[in-house]
Amino acid sequence: MNLPFWLSILLSMLASCHGFNLDVEEPTVFREDADSFGQSVVQFGGSRLVVGAPLEVVAANQTGRLYDCASSTGTCQPIPLHIPPEAVNISLGLSLAASTNHSWLLACGPTMHRACGENMYAKGSCLLLGSRLQIIRTVPAALPECPVPEMDIVFLIDGSGSIDHSEFLQMKAFVRALQGPPWPLQFSLLQYSNLLKIHFTFAEFHRSSSPRSLVDPIVQLKGLTYTATGILKVVTELFHSKNGARESAKKILIVITDGQKYKDPLEYSAVIPQAEKAGIIRYAIGGRGDGFHGFPAGQWLHIWV
Repeated sequence: MNLPFWLSILLSMLASCHGFNLDVEEPTVFREDADSFGQSVVQFGGSRLVVGAPLEVVAANQTGRLYDCASSTGTCQPIPLHIPPEAVNISLGLSLAASTNHSWLLACGPTMHRACGENMYAKGSCLLLGSRLQIIRTVPAALPECPVPEMDIVFLIDGSGSIDHSEFLQMKAFVRALQGPPWPLQFSLLQYSNLLKIHFTFAEFHRSSSPRSLVDPIVQLKGLTYTATGILKVVTELFHSKNGARESAKKILIVITDGQKYKDPLEYSAVIPQAEKAGIIRYAIGGRGDGFHGFPAGQWLHIWV
């Protein structure tokens, strides 16, 4: 008679086992007053058992403990381990696995959390233990760096006559201080008065071997204050792939001004909807306490310096 397919599979699996033994008459019982003791158990070297208690609170920011249990005495002792400081609340011992020759033991915990900005990442961590239950290495050896989102940042700086020379130098110093390596952040800069001058695009910034030096030759334009016109040029030209803008990057506009638009042929109401539609996050930085008079407060984050 032919065996059902599932039964033949089951028998073949059992036949592959070397042996199995369960003492139901005189079992050795291990008891510990530890939260979740016995959640995981693995035989490790002769009659030794390693038992996990992943929910036991060992110390501040440390959960999970391993116990070394000997069948000859029926007692268990906590295994002293120096847990790496970055392994915060990992629930050590939620899973255990031993090598066939009992020379290595892998003890893992999956609940380590790491904050990266507004996001929280859950990463697992494991300890590889040797035959004497000493830590050989952690897996992974080090936590990966927090991912940094791509950002394309445009500085729109006011070079009109209402900005004195010392304020303009402060603007340049501020831009230099914020500029970093070309990846994953890219920068571009446009100066405006009644004239508009692109000093460097994202593509030029990315190609430069010394990005901060791009700010050095900038000379103040003087003249009227066409802030809205400057914003429009940023939206339509600088945040464009032809100038090195990336589709995947966050778009940031930082306007540095005294805030007083003067004789600009455009109104903010004509250009800000275009910036919003393009998904551009906008910041306005003012150098004077009353400098944002007339600036659209409800649509910008204002910073006074």
